[in-house]
Amino acid sequence: MTQDQYCSHLSLNSGEQIYGTAGNGTDVWFVLEYPAVWGAKAMEESKLDDTLKEHLQQAVAATPGSRLQLIKHGESRNGSGLSFFIGLSQENDAALYRFQLADFTDLAAMDLPGMVADLRAAPESYAAHKHDEPLFLVCTNGSRDRCCATLGVPVYLTMAAYAGDQVWQTTHTGGHRFAPTMIVLPHGLYYGRLSVEDATPIVDSYNAGDVYALDRYRGRSCYKSPVQAAEYYLREETHQQSLDAFSLLDADQQDDVWTCRFRSNGDNLVHELFVLAEESEFANPLSCRVTATSERVPQYRLLSHSVNAPIPA
Repeated sequence: MTQDQYCSHLSLNSGEQIYGTAGNGTDVWFVLEYPAVWGAKAMEESKLDDTLKEHLQQAVAATPGSRLQLIKHGESRNGSGLSFFIGLSQENDAALYRFQLADFTDLAAMDLPGMVADLRAAPESYAAHKHDEPLFLVCTNGSRDRCCATLGVPVYLTMAAYAGDQVWQTTHTGGHRFAPTMIVLPHGLYYGRLSVEDATPIVDSYNAGDVYALDRYRGRSCYKSPVQAAEYYLREETHQQSLDAFSLLDADQQDDVWTCRFRSNGDNLVHELFVLAEESEFANPLSCRVTATSERVPQYRLLSHSVNAPIPA
């Protein structure tokens, strides 16, 4: 890759699929406001106390399916402390909770794995912290990959001008080559290859309860990658954009073929999709780093889609 090439351009030009590339099986989010300069490894290179870094790393390790994101509105801010969010992106009852911190020491005293368990078992006990507005997290971390800053910042600025404090800059979301990238919480929707023209309609689409344009949709983080691909094909085949149109019943793997069954929530019909996972014929660098080597990536092909009788009540 030469200096004038971008990993995102190479990915697009090679025809790499965007679907099936969201966070793989992520359904818990720890989202911390950190209004300072980010390094390539934002958490590790931050000026947070080492004890707090270890606390957060241990929380992620102890919470299956969890991910940590740093966010900010700008390089600096005045007063009113810091925001910390816990997001639950399970398929049903996705929810977001906001905790206002006086400073980072408040976070060190929080039993994060225990809080996640409590939120799942008795969410009413955290009703005072329920955050009913979505978060639109646009990756702008140019220290990690130049595509994220060059392409992500204009999308962030345009979207923030429209949706205000619901929109945040965020650190690495995975998949620089799909920049500009964005995560929408609480549902854990991943989007990529965005443009400033997408900034307004993607907000409106989510607020209307829909998945945005499928050619921008990377998948839903609570699903494994092959299931994300199956959901894409299901929506493409049925022309159904409603976020809650389908529920995953089960997914099984036999060699390189995945069988994914979804229930259509409107009529209870069962959609069965067979999806083949195969290695790409092309090989591209996954980032713009000078050390990046070209790699082949999984691509997914729909083998068949059938509609079966409703599930008995």
